[in-house]
Amino acid sequence: MIKTLTAATRELEDGKAAAGEILSMLDLGNNLLKNSLGIVSCFSEFEETGALKEICDSLPFECIGATTCLSAVDSEIDQVLFTLTVLTSDDCSFKTISIPITEKYEDSIALLLTSLLDESEEKPAFLLSYFPLINTIGGDVILTAIDQATGGIPLFGTMAIDHLIDYSTARTIHNGESYREALVMGAVYGASNFSFEIASLNESRIRTQKAIITESSGNILIGVNGRMAMEYLEEIGFIKEDLATGIGIIPLIIDHKHGTKPVARAAFALTPEGHVICGGTMPVNSTLSVGLVDMNDVLQTTENTLKPLIDKSSAVLSYSCMARYLSLGAHYTAEAEKVREIAAHATKYLFAYSNGEICPLPDENGNLKNYFHNYTIVFCSLS
Repeated sequence: MIKTLTAATRELEDGKAAAGEILSMLDLGNNLLKNSLGIVSCFSEFEETGALKEICDSLPFECIGATTCLSAVDSEIDQVLFTLTVLTSDDCSFKTISIPITEKYEDSIALLLTSLLDESEEKPAFLLSYFPLINTIGGDVILTAIDQATGGIPLFGTMAIDHLIDYSTARTIHNGESYREALVMGAVYGASNFSFEIASLNESRIRTQKAIITESSGNILIGVNGRMAMEYLEEIGFIKEDLATGIGIIPLIIDHKHGTKPVARAAFALTPEGHVICGGTMPVNSTLSVGLVDMNDVLQTTENTLKPLIDKSSAVLSYSCMARYLSLGAHYTAEAEKVREIAAHATKYLFAYSNGEICPLPDENGNLKNYFHNYTIVFCSLS
């Protein structure tokens, strides 16, 4: 069984005071069990002032996580916030690792993850995963490299984000150190009572008009229905100038047609050839449709998916796409408030925004298959 503790601080400038506040909330002397792992979500300035390192150095366990533009635990919701979620257990254990994402990142992932897994005869129940935001390396290709190294152990987590237009301070976090180009992971051993769920768009917000992807290269969409992808997207309402400036506000819905739920993809930009750069792989022969995201849909999908999880959960970890955050406009805390409304009096929870969500889905045979998502909120339920 895993017990969950949470704490938060807004103390940005005084690292010692921030650490003291976190330790006071956790009351580790009375609450900490044999093995523990900390999960950090924080505004990037906590790293810049040194408060992140001060807090993590004060803790008697390892920490993993990522920066975000807004996070929440229990009653605390804010942009400028440091949140810590502690998983602690007498019968589960945890191991952590950080892996540089360099030119030969596939080799690094294979070598270091294999080394981590070889340290124990037991296979991890799942891997908490924090991906770096690197423009030239998509989340899907990192995920594929991890799957090849682990044989498909379930992955759950997020890609780092921040509050800036260029995302220049987005970092992954490992034991108080922050990284621009490193994958950070935590292996969870011995857990048996966990499950995953996602919410994306209501079916009513997805156009019934469908097409087939006829040519692609990884996350580059080249052809749809035998035509150039941009020609097709312009025909159904996309504006070429918006894509050229990187405005990925319309979700592309991909149905892999092998029994899993459809996944959403952001259209981020155009290549010089007019191909469309997307937020995840665009497999040939998959079905393509277009969705629409707005505040009402965000709140409804979050509520409908989270409510059934609460009664069977001792804790819920959740990461929601930045696009969902942007759709809230001036009501930017509304989704976090919805999570608090549903969960705060029933279970411990973590909520944070993401630049890409990592969560497995069951296929038609019930086997979990890992996916990198956009426009989605993902949940890991522990009980």
